[in-house]
Amino acid sequence: MNLEKFKNKKIAILGFGLEWKSSLRFLLKLWIELENITILDWNKNLEITEKVEKILWEKYLENLEKFDLIFKSPWISPYDKKILPFRKKLISNSEIFFENYNWKIIWVTATKGKSTVVTLIYKTLQEAGYNVKLVGNIWKPIFDEIDILWNEKYDFIIYELSSYMLETMQPKLFIWILWNIFPCHIDWHNNSMEVYKKAKTNLLKNSENIIINENFSYLIEKNIQEKNIQEKNNWKKSNILNKKKYTFWKTWKYNFDENCFYIWNKKIINSENIALSWEHNKFNISSVIWVLDIIKKEKNFLALEKILKNFSWLPHRQEKIGTYKWIIFIDDAISTTPESTIEAIKTFWKNIWTIFLGWSDYWFTDESFENLKNYIEEYEIPNIVLFIKTWVRVFPEDSENMKIWEEKILYLKNNYSPKILKSDSMEEAIKFAYENTKTWKICILSSASPSFSLWKNYIEKWNEFKKFAKKYHF
Repeated sequence: MNLEKFKNKKIAILGFGLEWKSSLRFLLKLWIELENITILDWNKNLEITEKVEKILWEKYLENLEKFDLIFKSPWISPYDKKILPFRKKLISNSEIFFENYNWKIIWVTATKGKSTVVTLIYKTLQEAGYNVKLVGNIWKPIFDEIDILWNEKYDFIIYELSSYMLETMQPKLFIWILWNIFPCHIDWHNNSMEVYKKAKTNLLKNSENIIINENFSYLIEKNIQEKNIQEKNNWKKSNILNKKKYTFWKTWKYNFDENCFYIWNKKIINSENIALSWEHNKFNISSVIWVLDIIKKEKNFLALEKILKNFSWLPHRQEKIGTYKWIIFIDDAISTTPESTIEAIKTFWKNIWTIFLGWSDYWFTDESFENLKNYIEEYEIPNIVLFIKTWVRVFPEDSENMKIWEEKILYLKNNYSPKILKSDSMEEAIKFAYENTKTWKICILSSASPSFSLWKNYIEKWNEFKKFAKKYHF
């Protein structure tokens, strides 16, 4: 959108969180009159220092028709029945950025793992001497980081975007990475997995280079088929369509074994010098190698090797918070899908003695929860905390694999009988962990879904986990 089109428009900022405070600052930079800006938010106690109009509490979604443009917070679904009629008026910071910025962008999207990938790309390119910026999703808002009014220049922008931000955009990208798709956030996407996938794959048409997990190559084939059958046949022969380069995991060009990462048979990095462990991170590292191979600078691989010697994790992702009373406490609070908790179980194997699971209905499939239960049974985790309602999905009491509930022991197949605590209290869960976890074994918080029924967000959940782990240390 031409920035001049904001002039003399009635503008609403819908959902006044961190990103939309940034939106307000951006509008004020454009010299938009305060009387033309209105804040709409559910929080009736919202404090705003700027002298703009605000509509709060129960009526904040009423009278949307009076606005010309609506800046929508990512967490608010456009499929809300009160918002849907005004969808053409919706606009986001990301859309404005992409329509007014022309430098090379490396974009990563996935249900899980994208923060690790973008951080590795960013740190590696920075180490290699490039002028780079990391933005999007869990990072600082785009307009707080890059001044598009002054056409601020970078060699590469590394952009992490969630599906909330993708659905209406088709920016021109240098590299687009799609790593995985699990059923998640489906309620936001009109309760449709197909709508969710479409949001994730919305960038196929305008990306110069595409890196995609082999499991989702059919999404590219579908996209090509929609364009032209002949083009699809050409793509099958040459892997190139309209000068776009599609790279899949199972081409064997980028691969690893226990000791090294390779491009074809050429050794790139010795895995013995890598601090970042766990099998799923080998795939993450491989995707970074793909990016560096596209950029084609030998020094980039040396930079990656240097970064990997010290880079071990991001906060709340399988992070050790301490050893108390000879019990190792692991924070995996940002695990909000069954698949990410499965990866945590595979990482720590039979060292997990106690696991905290927490469920809220986030449109995960029964198959996802069944897979999680199978891994718990396979690794025979001795103690399980089930926060409120979790047993409804992970261990339904009418399950064919369950014999009976008896006191606090769950009897499952193959004589596997873990101790169970059903609770809505983190303090009670920590006490249970101290009483039942074997010395030098792990107690892990890895919820397998969001826990909004008990905590505001994963940070609040983690704070309680850490607080009570330390409290009962003495």
